[in-house]
Amino acid sequence: MGIGGSGLSGVAVMAKKAGYEVDGCDIEKETPYLGKVKKAGIKIYYGHSPDHLKDTDLLVISPSVVFQNSKHLEYKGAKEKKIVKPWDEFVGEYLLKGKKVICIAGTHGKSTTTALSGLIFEAAGTEPNVLVGATVHEWGANYRIGESDLFIIESDEFYDKFLSYGPQIIILNNIEFDHPDYFKDEKKLIESFRKFVESLQGDKILIINLDSSGIQNLFTLLGKKTQGLKVYGYTLKQNSTFKVKNMVYGTISKKEPEFTDFVVYSDSLHLDTSFRLKIMGDYNVSNSLGAIILAQLFNVKLETTREVLSNFDGIGRRLELIGEKKKILIYDDYAHHPTAIKATISALRQRYPTKRIWAIVEPHSYSRTKALLGSYKDVFDIADKVIVGPIFKARDIKKFGVDNTSIVKATSHSDIRPIGNLDEITKLIKREAEANDVVLVMGAGYSYMWAREILRNL
Repeated sequence: MGIGGSGLSGVAVMAKKAGYEVDGCDIEKETPYLGKVKKAGIKIYYGHSPDHLKDTDLLVISPSVVFQNSKHLEYKGAKEKKIVKPWDEFVGEYLLKGKKVICIAGTHGKSTTTALSGLIFEAAGTEPNVLVGATVHEWGANYRIGESDLFIIESDEFYDKFLSYGPQIIILNNIEFDHPDYFKDEKKLIESFRKFVESLQGDKILIINLDSSGIQNLFTLLGKKTQGLKVYGYTLKQNSTFKVKNMVYGTISKKEPEFTDFVVYSDSLHLDTSFRLKIMGDYNVSNSLGAIILAQLFNVKLETTREVLSNFDGIGRRLELIGEKKKILIYDDYAHHPTAIKATISALRQRYPTKRIWAIVEPHSYSRTKALLGSYKDVFDIADKVIVGPIFKARDIKKFGVDNTSIVKATSHSDIRPIGNLDEITKLIKREAEANDVVLVMGAGYSYMWAREILRNL
């Protein structure tokens, strides 16, 4: 139930390949992930109905389905029969059973780090199983089914999904307040991450980004409980004051439109090595450090890691160039948190230092917009022109007194406009965009369709 989502779609296919009989339903007729579900031979129903429960042993659901409507008849019927299971619990109990689990978590960069790690381990011949929240171009899907007992899984904090996995290793990219429709405040969020770290078992290896203030707050909360863990910390700051026993330092040595060069140094891992990263953005260098450490712990050859990083051109909906028309480039990106939006625009500026950049944003949820409004002040500074479209309501049942004009008023940008619908946006871009412009469309709702509609109408 909710089979069109980024997580549940991959789970459905992996369950099918593992031998389970699978079908599914969704209220969306088309999502970026349904194609591969259909290709796997899984029957998909449009909409939700208790009729779907006939001959069903288990109803595996996306937590957001319940969050939106816990009184839905299909869900209620399954609950009465005691056959409901959130997909993260299903994964933990059925797909991860007997596996060595590596969880990759954090507010930003989970999908990229998971994909990179999976590709490195694949290139090393270790046959990993991988589940990602975005399409990996090399696999044409957001999952990989391997022959080993290794399972690398993107692990989301929303609805405490990551507490179902029982990891032996965790990579924690960063922690920043998000999901205000579930976490009441940052304290509750960090408490959830504390439980996640405490769920480590077996090897109990924790790889963390020392540059994240949220992770520093987490370590304060964990206190002496970190003593039983093998902690590896990475940083892009040579003078980092937050230190752990096993330090890994990254230094960006060169930034060009086509690549970023950086050096990684660590006494603990016997590293003093240069790498080249094809994808843009300092934040992706940071994401790469977690994957590099993981590879070192599994004795992957440095040349293998280096080659994967230099060839990796990103994942679906992460600065994805979807087309060009009239010499205008259209990019699609999943960014919807102010920090991610700013970092994404900055990465695109690295690629196109002199071109005019249009940033088109579909804000994601009224509750998130309200909670993070104060973070928008300088988010769009690097873009030349900004359009803020209608807010995607997501799981919200009220508007919290905000709309797209609220974001416009919260910024300091000199050329930013609120526009109420996609038709007006496409007409404006067609009218005002010029040859050599770059149009970046960002969001986690319908924005992937916006980008394609803009391209089609140019």
